[in-house]
Amino acid sequence: MFKSCWLTLLLLCSCLSQAADLRLCQHAPEKYAYRLELTELILARTAATFGARQIARPEQADPPQERCLHLLQSQQVDVAFVPPTAERLRDFAVIPVDLHQGMLGYRLLLIRRDQAERFARVKTLEDLRQLRGGFGSQWSDFSVFAANGLPVVGMANPNNLLAMLSQGRFDYYHRGLHEAWGDLEHHPEYPNLMVEPRLALTYPMPVYFTFNRQDQALRQRFEEGLRLIQADGSFAALFQRHFGTIAERAGLQRRQLIHLDYPSAVGLPATTSPAWLRH
Repeated sequence: MFKSCWLTLLLLCSCLSQAADLRLCQHAPEKYAYRLELTELILARTAATFGARQIARPEQADPPQERCLHLLQSQQVDVAFVPPTAERLRDFAVIPVDLHQGMLGYRLLLIRRDQAERFARVKTLEDLRQLRGGFGSQWSDFSVFAANGLPVVGMANPNNLLAMLSQGRFDYYHRGLHEAWGDLEHHPEYPNLMVEPRLALTYPMPVYFTFNRQDQALRQRFEEGLRLIQADGSFAALFQRHFGTIAERAGLQRRQLIHLDYPSAVGLPATTSPAWLRH
């Protein structure tokens, strides 16, 4: 009798655990719509095997990456979306599939319109070293620019970077393909800013699903979900729906690419040219 009750209790606890809300870090829908939809797709595709689960949105919608990792380590959230480093690969469990399919490894430059002629003369990394970039000091790629000898002005509050660029505090502000034009459209108060038309920076910047090392069951669920949606094409379709027109607008094939070394990429899986870039 006791053994039967104990087994029933274990099964009940297991079901409750699977049904618990999934706590995501960085869940602001206006900023992370693609990641939210991708997570929902994985949960839906794996529900039959692992049980239904809904996404919970903790109080802080967009904490910095280091804060997310602290919350993940202390099991206050279940999943974070962060670029890997050697330290993170050691301390956390990840699935080494780039959720953005290489797109975050290409960066466009926001500049002041009166500096367009100056940037037209930039051809190499050495040319770019003569200019200063604006940066969020907690961003994962801050160390990339330092390692490549690029002068940067670091800001604890990156929300001020557009204003500071407009005022001439530095020369450029690098943004992802999905961010560059959107930033300017959402901030018409800076009409003197533009997307530089002929340059792009490139360096490895994958983003992985990242988990607490103790939560191997959740990692296994997401790994299986990614396998399923890659196999049936729904992963590629979701990416194309969110970013297809953005990649076309960026026109990377027509741009001068400046390659940056990324020391933290040592030990990461080799990457190939993504499908969206080959079209």
